[in-house]
Amino acid sequence: MMAHTLMTAKESAERIAKLPQVKRWREKNYEPGSWFTSKPAEEGGTWGSWGHRFAPTKRGMSFVEMNRADPHPVPEEGTGLTVDREGGAEPSAARYDYPLNKKYQVWSSNVVGLYEEAVSRQWSATSDLPWDQLEPMPEELERAVCQFVCFLHAVEFIPTDTLPYYMTRIDPAFPEVRLFLSSQCADEARHMEVFNKRMFANGGGPGVEPMAAAILEFTQESSLPRELQINVTSDIGLEFLAYCYQVQMMGEALVLDFFRFGEFLGRNPFDKEMFRRIMQDEARHVSFGTMHMKYHLENAPKDERERALEMVHFIASISEAGGSGFSLLINPSIIEPFALLAAGSMGNIERGWDKVREFWAHTVQAYLNRCELAGFPRWDKCLLPREAPF
Repeated sequence: MMAHTLMTAKESAERIAKLPQVKRWREKNYEPGSWFTSKPAEEGGTWGSWGHRFAPTKRGMSFVEMNRADPHPVPEEGTGLTVDREGGAEPSAARYDYPLNKKYQVWSSNVVGLYEEAVSRQWSATSDLPWDQLEPMPEELERAVCQFVCFLHAVEFIPTDTLPYYMTRIDPAFPEVRLFLSSQCADEARHMEVFNKRMFANGGGPGVEPMAAAILEFTQESSLPRELQINVTSDIGLEFLAYCYQVQMMGEALVLDFFRFGEFLGRNPFDKEMFRRIMQDEARHVSFGTMHMKYHLENAPKDERERALEMVHFIASISEAGGSGFSLLINPSIIEPFALLAAGSMGNIERGWDKVREFWAHTVQAYLNRCELAGFPRWDKCLLPREAPF
């Protein structure tokens, strides 16, 4: 039998009692420590910044007003402390190696506003959608909806599975970015919930597995030349940039276009409202990814900026060639139900495929516009046909 090595409750209490602060309190010495007596950092002390004051607006107390009133700009680099931005620390305080500790590696010019919008627009898949307006549909259309929603449900796994990896690596000096990414995880979880409920709610059920494992996949070893592999794997800033392109700016943007058309094609008030709500959430994620790429490419050191541009152009070419996200546009289990929904019935299926062709052209044009906005134009490099190849 294994020997019992854990201490007893008595031993634990004795150990705690020997701590200096506990001995001091037991002796009735309640004089506060350095947290109370130290001066602000501006005066050479170990306390953090002091003297901030800002008033709430009609919307409440937001990061927008707080940052506007703060005389200190968002720092270019974090301190490795677990305390919030501008916090103080004793000289002996532990500092942590947060790999994403530079502003250009994580920041987006619109991240503050996006976060405030995210928290003000949270909604419940249980009570904020008109479930009582979900009307019965012909079986062929219900099957198309369920297959389409089955694909969308699978897509939502990707950000929730991967974003926490980057969140834990962002220096706490940039709380707005951490908070926004956490709001995205909350959004995606709610989307999974509503898609799950929609599949079952109207007499249908989950469709055929739409190869979700391959959607938005980013494999450095198979996608990048060796020199770029070294640059990315040794620099998490470049890795996060690649992620923002692959998942937020390209993958989620494609899905956002599906949401927009889903709202347009909705056959009952519930489906239209479901896609309308989800579309608002997804637009924030795409906006952050696009504007983060722009900020990184404009503010990174010159040598890194050149490597970053080379990398994103290469990954874009892989994606455009059908290696990842754009394969959604030629996946039968996605596009065929989409065409049937657009047609309204199998008897009008050709009309549905005309809508799919319109969707293709719109999606490619919107993608090229985002690339331009993000600072890496693809007009003369894009491998995607401007018109649908079918």
